Amino acid sequence: MPPVFDVDWITFDCYGTLIDWDLGLRNFLARLLVNKRVSVPPEEVIKAWEPIQYRMVQQPYRRYREILARSLEETLRHFKVSVDPEDGAKFATAMGSWRPFKDVPAGLARLRRKYKLGILTNTDKDIIHRTLAHFGVPFDLVLTAEEVRAYKPSPKGFAQLLEKVGVPANRVMHAAFGIKYDLGPSTNAGMRSCLVKRGPVPRKLTPQPNLEVTDLGALADAMEA
Repeated sequence: MPPVFDVDWITFDCYGTLIDWDLGLRNFLARLLVNKRVSVPPEEVIKAWEPIQYRMVQQPYRRYREILARSLEETLRHFKVSVDPEDGAKFATAMGSWRPFKDVPAGLARLRRKYKLGILTNTDKDIIHRTLAHFGVPFDLVLTAEEVRAYKPSPKGFAQLLEKVGVPANRVMHAAFGIKYDLGPSTNAGMRSCLVKRGPVPRKLTPQPNLEVTDLGALADAMEA
């Protein structure tokens, strides 16, 4: 049995950890490409889009819906696909409708009985507001990039999160699937870290998380919730 960590809070990345980001993104792009009568596979578009989005979130702050629009436009132009003015707005609207992984509502409900729960997310307040309705469990803290004025993996969000929770960093467990966006910066901030395996995991993880789980049910088991 893995150790039970003496923490007060469990905080989460949202999209990709709690929300099935890959499924939502793939379905959105598939519909968009069909409507544009383009035969480019959505998986190829995602592969091209991700580094463009990552580059943009490291630039001077702009709202995430603007990043969605700009990154989508750049990606579509890369594939010589026409861009309509409303494409970016449709992307942001779709993001707020994407659903949690099946294990999430029950896992969050169990964890909430014992811990305070928080979210640190790379998005806008209006988008996450729609997403929160899908969980069926209230969160004690939701902190967005819009409020921080910076995106993960910037340390600013983790610093503000720790300031708001008001407990030492080692009394917060941050759970995420993203090593680059979340696990590295949270570890550097002194927080406990938990890798939620939502996909393939590198053989060697740097930094090494304190805990690795397959889903939120397994996290609740590990934390004896």
